[in-house]
Amino acid sequence: MGAGIGALAAKRSAKGRFAWLRAAMPYVEFLLALVAAGLFYAQGSAIWPSAGAFVAQPSKGLIIGGLPLALLGLSRLSAIVRRGFRWRLAPFGIPLGLFLASAGLGVWTAYDRGAAWAVFCLILGGVGICYAIADQPDLPHLYGVLAFWGIFGLALALSFLVSSDWAIQGEKMPLLASLGQSIQRWLPKAAGFQVDPNAAGGMLAMLIPLYIPLIVLSHKRAAASAHPLARFWPLFWGLAAGVAGLGWLLSASRGAWVALLGVAALWVIWHVLGRWSHRVAPEEPRRAWRARLTTMTILFLVGAGLLLVVFLLVISGRLPGKGAVASRLELYRDGLLLARDYLLIGAGLWMLPMHFAIYTLLIHVGYTDHIHNMLLSILIGQGALGLLLYLGLLVTVLVFSLRRLYRLEGSPAGQSWVIEAGLASLGALLAHSMMDDVFYSTHGVLLHFVPLAFILAASRVESASIQEERPARRWPVVIVGVALLMVLALGITNRQKLLGAWYANLGALAQARVELNVYDQWHFDNLTMDQVRQREDLSAATRLLTRALQADPANPTARQRLAAIDLARGQYGQALAQMQAAWDAGHRDSITRLLLGDALVAAGQPEKAADIVRGLTWAEPRLLGQAWSRYWLGQDYRRAADAWATVLLLKPGDEGATYWHEEAEKHLGR
Repeated sequence: MGAGIGALAAKRSAKGRFAWLRAAMPYVEFLLALVAAGLFYAQGSAIWPSAGAFVAQPSKGLIIGGLPLALLGLSRLSAIVRRGFRWRLAPFGIPLGLFLASAGLGVWTAYDRGAAWAVFCLILGGVGICYAIADQPDLPHLYGVLAFWGIFGLALALSFLVSSDWAIQGEKMPLLASLGQSIQRWLPKAAGFQVDPNAAGGMLAMLIPLYIPLIVLSHKRAAASAHPLARFWPLFWGLAAGVAGLGWLLSASRGAWVALLGVAALWVIWHVLGRWSHRVAPEEPRRAWRARLTTMTILFLVGAGLLLVVFLLVISGRLPGKGAVASRLELYRDGLLLARDYLLIGAGLWMLPMHFAIYTLLIHVGYTDHIHNMLLSILIGQGALGLLLYLGLLVTVLVFSLRRLYRLEGSPAGQSWVIEAGLASLGALLAHSMMDDVFYSTHGVLLHFVPLAFILAASRVESASIQEERPARRWPVVIVGVALLMVLALGITNRQKLLGAWYANLGALAQARVELNVYDQWHFDNLTMDQVRQREDLSAATRLLTRALQADPANPTARQRLAAIDLARGQYGQALAQMQAAWDAGHRDSITRLLLGDALVAAGQPEKAADIVRGLTWAEPRLLGQAWSRYWLGQDYRRAADAWATVLLLKPGDEGATYWHEEAEKHLGR
């Protein structure tokens, strides 16, 4: 018996010796995910935007890709072993996994799959960070991970304050730039790096809500601890939040301001309504909860309506900012035209710059790195499939979070503060992403799923004060089923248009894979896009685009793409027929107008061409370029003269067009 007691004591002693290791493993898993994300970030540097287009180095990405994938796998394997090999699917794991699969499809659709693979790894790294946070076993561990993001936000704010070029910022808001310059004098000099103000503002707006649970939990830890340093932490996190807030303010990112102020107001109202609803119905918690949600929904809709009124006042010129808003709306309109070409499965991850330039603006060099709206970027990159999956993920997170908050009502442990902070962080991310795109089309995608992670992590930690789990209701399943039936019915009634969009999407992808892998925007005069279309085999693309027209003769993408190829190959009659059919079908977008104008010039109708393209931003420079590269250099002097004549109708007295029009007329003997 004595031997048995001794063996048991030895076993307990061994467990005690390894207790620190068990406690450290969740942090190790998080660290592995962070290192993997850092390596993915280094891999993603191969596709940093440069002068309006991404410079891809696929081989670099593929070489680095193996190590971070192994680290990420090790992080997940360690978590599985620590949890005891039990299957535990996250409440929103299915929509998140489907969205990730859609991003994987975006690698296949991309014309540069090496660059798209690097982007997919960035998204995968963000998901890895998400699950490493979500697998923290208790509140102390969750507090430690929150502390990391608190330090990260502090470091980001200080990096921005140190490195910002306040001379440039001064053009935007002189008073804030002057304050920034004053602060910068007291800080060390930046070592040749600079943090983009919009990126800094957006990321800080997303991170600042996380300081609230940090401060709350540190107060609880200080009250329960006799250690003298414990009282220091609430003050430290308060100061860190202040520095992060200063960086957010001085970023002068109006989108970040609106995002954070909006979610902060909603958060305050949420707590005020909580106290009010409990006073109204103290004995009926479910009734109080419903009253709180109803009032919150009404206030949210009223706030959205007020924002719409302000937006309309800005557009009408009654409030300042009309120029900036108008240019952003024009960018969104053109972005929707590109999304239409790749409606169902997208154009590929981060493939927007050259697609947008060549096929939407119809210019020969990159124009913008992203479209400044995250949802539109997802629609372009991953199609309607990816966007619907992402919206489904957001709805799932919202419903799950509200149900968890109801169960945690009255719990003193602090999980509810973490969930609320996660929701506020997610709200700031989404609000800022409606005006800029930091969290999908840049390396900020690594932080995209951090708010979701804290919501999930706080819901998993144990608390004795949590109410009993309510039985699952059937209405979410019913709603999903009804929605799927409605989508199916809509697809059946519009099957021909959907079939046309499917073939047009595939045809546009086939065209881009051939053309954009040959065309070099940095040496566009060595091999023009017309020459690419003349030399390369586009039979697969034209076959798919023709099938799109067989399914839906009014499909604009197929008409436009085929007309552009015909124009490049000198088949001007076919191009005019294609674009006239698009025009007769009611399409009046800028792409249709520009291509119809090109076809009318080629048909010797400059007056009609001028009427069609008048008012379009790119009409004159496009006609000037075609007059020279397509017609003059090809010794087609009649069409060159007509192109310059069209420019003169749009811009009478233009010296360059006048001179070259006269030169073309001389060659024609007129």
